[in-house]
Amino acid sequence: MQNPKGDLIDYCRAQKLRNPKFETRGTGPEHEPLFITDVIINDEVRATGQGSSKRESERTASLLALESLTAQFGPIKTKDPQRKTTDRPLRLGYAGGTMEGPYPIYADVLSQALVVANSRVDSSRRGPESIDMVRRLTLDLYKGLLEELGAVAEVPQVEVKEA
Repeated sequence: MQNPKGDLIDYCRAQKLRNPKFETRGTGPEHEPLFITDVIINDEVRATGQGSSKRESERTASLLALESLTAQFGPIKTKDPQRKTTDRPLRLGYAGGTMEGPYPIYADVLSQALVVANSRVDSSRRGPESIDMVRRLTLDLYKGLLEELGAVAEVPQVEVKEA
């Protein structure tokens, strides 16, 4: 997806929802910033994303919001044959590995796993190392929840190589 923020706005218009609002806050020192973006639609936080730039955090939040909305309302029915939608699952990744395979994406569960992971990482840590720790913990929590819920039959082990 090349423009998830624009796609999210298009989706909201097609579903007759209010345009999304993006609230971004930055933390950390200038040389290792961390940006956190909330996507608010119809006065509800639909997703939260983070990244080392405002653009990256808005992109992540937009992707998660689109997944959440699509799960709730279904895909956009478009009359434009040039505009294609995809049923391809998201690739969830972090430095040193990716989580691919039989992992359905439940945006609300993933969003909550991110919130929990973010709260568990030491707030004094900053930069790429901190982001990677949050990503790894988020994926571990998410995979564990899917296993507990029985959403995946067998979860293969993902080898994580330390950077």
